[in-house]
Formats: sequence, structure tokens, C-alpha cells
Amino acid sequence: MAGDAGEAEETITSGLSLLVNLGKVILQNAKQEAGASLEQFVPNKITTMFGLITAAADLYNSIGVTKKSDAESTWAKSYHHAPVREAVENLLQLESEWDSFLASVEAGLGPAETQGPEGSTAERLSGDLALVDARTTETVTLGQYLGKGQSLLLVLIRHFG
Repeated sequence: MAGDAGEAEETITSGLSLLVNLGKVILQNAKQEAGASLEQFVPNKITTMFGLITAAADLYNSIGVTKKSDAESTWAKSYHHAPVREAVENLLQLESEWDSFLASVEAGLGPAETQGPEGSTAERLSGDLALVDARTTETVTLGQYLGKGQSLLLVLIRHFG
């Protein structure tokens, strides 16, 4: 039983470490790209952050969960072990660094570039809503993805530009 707990702690620690290390690399790249040109970063380079989604999914799979809250509950059980605690604290620090970076990107763009049409917020989404497919850069409508009888994971990213 003690071996199982040790293996679980090692899985948590290594999974968190991989996520944090990749997150730092992606953040550094994003800072460099945004520093070169915010106007080019947002529409053309922001997809570099998608690697975080894959890394988080890998972490969740490795510890047998599907949601962040479940992951937090899982590592809370091992938080009394120094390596797990350090890995969690590193993740929290990385999250704070990402928050600061994204706030600086938003501030650098200015309010006119971060608001929708006439500064309004949509109350609901229409199937006619025009989107840009991040993989193909083609303009599509939300309706093209809905009602096809299949499961769909749609990631809507706030567009600063």
C-alpha cells in the first residue's frame, strides 16, 4: 500500500513538473512574440499557448481525473509530502505569471481593441457568429459545428484584436 502511495505521489510530482516546465517555455516564447508585436501576436501567435491544453490533459490522464477540481483534490491528499507541495506551489506561481502576462497584453492593446462591437457583450451566441478556425485560419460560423450528432469540444478564446 505504501508503494502505491509513493507511486501516486511520484506521478503527481512528475506530471506537475512537466506541466510547469512546458508552461514556462510557452510563456517565455509568448513574451518574446508579444514583445516583438502585440498586433501580430494576438491573431497569429496566440495559438502557441494551445500546448498548455495538451500538457494539462496529459497531467489529468496520468492521475486519472478529468477536471481541474478533481486534480486539485488528488494532489491535496499528498500535499503533506514536500515534493508534491513544491510542485503545486510551482504551478500556482506559473499561473500567476500567466495572469500577469495576459493582463499586460490586454493593457497593451487598449480598450478599443479588447471590446466587441460597440463595446457590448453578447447575451447569447448565434449560429451565424463568425469565427476563425485556429488550425486552418478559415472563417467559419458557429452553426457549422453545431447539430452534427457528435461530441464537440469548442475552445473559444477571447480575441484581443
